[in-house]
Amino acid sequence: MSTTATPVVPVHSGNGPPDEVPSIRMPRAAGSLQRWLLLAPALLVLGVFAIALLDLLNWSFYSGGKLGAAPSGEMGWATYTRILGDSLYMGAILATIRLSAVSTVCSLALGLPVAYWIVRTRSSRVRALLIILVAVPFMTSLIVRLYALLLVLGNSGLLNTLFQALGWVADNDFVALVRNEVGVSIGLTYFVLPFVIFTLAGSFRRYDRTLEDAAQNLGADEVVTFVRITLPLLAPGILAACTLAFVLAGTAFATPLILGGSAVRMVANVIYDQAMFAQNMPVAAALSVLALLFTIACLYAAGRLSHGRKHA
Repeated sequence: MSTTATPVVPVHSGNGPPDEVPSIRMPRAAGSLQRWLLLAPALLVLGVFAIALLDLLNWSFYSGGKLGAAPSGEMGWATYTRILGDSLYMGAILATIRLSAVSTVCSLALGLPVAYWIVRTRSSRVRALLIILVAVPFMTSLIVRLYALLLVLGNSGLLNTLFQALGWVADNDFVALVRNEVGVSIGLTYFVLPFVIFTLAGSFRRYDRTLEDAAQNLGADEVVTFVRITLPLLAPGILAACTLAFVLAGTAFATPLILGGSAVRMVANVIYDQAMFAQNMPVAAALSVLALLFTIACLYAAGRLSHGRKHA
């Protein structure tokens, strides 16, 4: 068994010459065992998730089976072929991509100036106030926030009451802001906005502001400085925020359920319906696998873009 020796430590006793403490040899196997024991809980959790994902993948290749029972039918690609050829499932997939893209763009447009203001403001009170305004809704239950948003966007909610008071709509009329993709887009933007703001703020803090001053000293105005200096340097943070927002919006379940109802069905809602109500676990599993692959593809594309910018 290989061993490793600790250094010899001189110890002074009285006024005489220093004594040497004998080196203590620790077996390397003991240190390796300690590392594996520390990793054991994390490996156990990862193993449980890996087994669940493999079981989900196995379910997706069967043609029949209910939740809580063993899969049945023949194995093959029939379930995936059915999903890709069915307008109901493809409509949910396309709606998920469309709503995720809209909410990502809206959250970036709203979060970019807020994050920039948080980092660049010289007032600590303003910075603290902005962080509180972003963090307090973030720490509130999502269901509570969605139902509060429903009171604002509803047919007799705060916005429609304001529109009627201003004379923009008739007293017996309203602007439909729920049970459609508009309401779901607003809800998804509201959901991912804190993630975008905090991600952008972390990226902005690492940005060297003296580069802007150097560009302006060389004659560049504020617009040219922002487009040619600031924006390219902030691109990795913007890319990370967009990727996070798109993935979170694409996997949303409660937001389309509460604000969209039966009129807007995203992939997560269809998976739930197929597993719990239609009792069609192979379709639910196949949709889950497709959603997982799409998420991995988004993360891989974002990583490749970020890696390409670093080596550009």
